[in-house]
Amino acid sequence: MPGNSRAPLRPVGRRRIVHISGFEPIGVEGLDRRLKSGLRKFAALWNATATASDPAVSEDGRAVTWEVESAGPNWSTHCRYTVLRWDELMQPYTGRSWVGRVAGGYRALFELIFNGTLARYFRANVRYGLFFIYPILLLAGFLILGILAGVGAASLGIPAAPVTAPLVAIVVFAVLMRVLGGYFYLDFALADWAFAADLARDEVAGLDAILERFTEEVTAALRDHDADEVLLSSVSLGAVMMAETIDRVCGREPDVALWFRRAAFLTVGSSILKIGLHPAAQRLRSLIGRVGGEKRLYWAEYQAKVDPINFYKTNPVKDLGNPRTGRPVVRQIRIRSMMNDAEYRRAQRSSLHLHRQFVMPNAKRYFYDFYQISFGPLPLKARVKLGERAATAFDKDGRVKQLSQLKQTKPDAMEAAQ
Repeated sequence: MPGNSRAPLRPVGRRRIVHISGFEPIGVEGLDRRLKSGLRKFAALWNATATASDPAVSEDGRAVTWEVESAGPNWSTHCRYTVLRWDELMQPYTGRSWVGRVAGGYRALFELIFNGTLARYFRANVRYGLFFIYPILLLAGFLILGILAGVGAASLGIPAAPVTAPLVAIVVFAVLMRVLGGYFYLDFALADWAFAADLARDEVAGLDAILERFTEEVTAALRDHDADEVLLSSVSLGAVMMAETIDRVCGREPDVALWFRRAAFLTVGSSILKIGLHPAAQRLRSLIGRVGGEKRLYWAEYQAKVDPINFYKTNPVKDLGNPRTGRPVVRQIRIRSMMNDAEYRRAQRSSLHLHRQFVMPNAKRYFYDFYQISFGPLPLKARVKLGERAATAFDKDGRVKQLSQLKQTKPDAMEAAQ
């Protein structure tokens, strides 16, 4: 059994994966390119083979499925990998005019300041609080630069200064917002914040229908008795969607505890606290407590200090005011250890790039590797128990070792505290 150092490792021969991404609209062709490119990098890094079928798209377009075959010298794993899409929920926010995205986003940010959510962010994680205020700092900086440009124009004797100097200030401010703001993905970040505020208040149009559809897909995956492991994975705001879905499954299926024996819930770069710390998000706080209290469901969460968009060294169950349950098992990772130096330097220029790395292929062998978790032979629970030794569970030629050859990592202080 995984976790028994005397027993040989039992690789996963067949895995069912249901994945929900974050606030990032992307079409089926883009998803297909990203998956197949990632599989090529995964195979080269781990000395394996990995191929994926063409995507099968459900009639409503909300579920995209690939059959993925991966193998090493002494293992092979077949994965049915399904990505659940909620682009239609994002579209009303990302599809607004530039002015609409900016105005709606700043309205949401100031709401979150005045209702006390920002203060809760800072108490939970200072880096996340600083991430929150960067759009406001940009706004203030651009305003100051615009005013200085207007004052400078007036001091240089611009004609009709009482009229033209304010116009110069407005134009400079608008150009800075559009050009430099675009460089910092400001309008996209603001669309995300507008969506998040509505989600916390349960005011996202069409959300219930999407969650009902997701519940169907997750239920079907859990009922797949041929799967050695059912992995319910999520990133960023997708973690909120998956938690909502799991809670619905638990409330309707009397046999769900039996299904959870083969299941694992994975959250990476989670935004559960982003929504849950809003004062209106009482329902989400309660359901996170219920999901965390499911004793049969293994829940692991990975966090990274360098990524400002996740809540580093937090526990979403406990920090939302629920009793400690021992779930999720929280692990911290170093994104720098997953990437080569040139890639990491480029990624540091964009918080979105760093955040996205949670679900991108690694350039270096490391104990956290989303593609290894999804398409490799180790069950998630075994990987987490092995800790950093999960990276050395494979020989250079890609052969998976027996657990008797590995020392398992002791639970870290955070897990012990749970």
